[in-house]
Amino acid sequence: MVRAALSCAVLIISVHTADAQQTDATADLVSSWLLVAAERDIASGQARRVTGARGLLVLDGAGNVFEFFTAPSADRPASLQPDARRIFADNGGFWGRYDADPAAGRIDFEAEEGVSPSVRGLKFSRSYELAGDRLIIVSTDEPQAQRDVRLTWQRVPTIEHLSPAYREVVGFWRHVEEARLDTSTGEVSNRRQRAPSVIVYTPGGFVGVHFPALGRAPFAGETPTEEEAQATRNYLGYYGALGVYPGEVFHDVLGGVSPSAGAILRRFAKITGDELVVTIPSGNPQSTLATTVRLRRLSGADDMLPRAR
Repeated sequence: MVRAALSCAVLIISVHTADAQQTDATADLVSSWLLVAAERDIASGQARRVTGARGLLVLDGAGNVFEFFTAPSADRPASLQPDARRIFADNGGFWGRYDADPAAGRIDFEAEEGVSPSVRGLKFSRSYELAGDRLIIVSTDEPQAQRDVRLTWQRVPTIEHLSPAYREVVGFWRHVEEARLDTSTGEVSNRRQRAPSVIVYTPGGFVGVHFPALGRAPFAGETPTEEEAQATRNYLGYYGALGVYPGEVFHDVLGGVSPSAGAILRRFAKITGDELVVTIPSGNPQSTLATTVRLRRLSGADDMLPRAR
């Protein structure tokens, strides 16, 4: 009986130790990551380095993930404006849930939504390798416009002296509803929803947005026809640098589908409990109309901060 009890105790300790090791290894992924290199055609054995690749990856401790990246195709003449299909050939990313298996070197994902409507609800896996502050992720077989790529990400450190106001903003925020607001009367109209949408604010000083419209149809094939691509152009998605000020946030867009790099977006922000209300003024200074976006917190600063190294 004593031997059996000891064996059981050893088993329990071993299980707890294994769980702790796996938790520690997974915790190393929690961070903001900037894209520093991208390669295409990995499966061919003759990978091609992508010039001008950039992007943001965010993994938090609550299992939420955000990804947006731009990997321009080398065959596009610089003088030509991209058509609708080119948007999906050059850009990728999604948001949703993830679960890492460090022993297998694999991350399992379940996408809520993303750049391509074909990722909605998609479950897929990618291999990964973590070496200090470098994270290499390989995608070889995903049924979407972006596939067969190797992405190398660099960890972003936490902003020095993170203020209480900044900590309150940090987290994943899920879109609930948006509406039109007349700021002169307080009247709210034209309430509407989107397909699963998210804003993420990171303690590394970045913001990521995936805001697809309702009703986007998945592509019939791996890549869209011109008609399919045109039908999805009401998607808003980008990543950028974040500025936090009293009652306001600024999104300095570094890369995106809409708006594109270079835009600086001013947003009034009010947090009450786990609700964030973002007010977007119209572009006309004489107008009293604004758009309000209501979001619900999915995670906070404690989930977003990387483990002390």
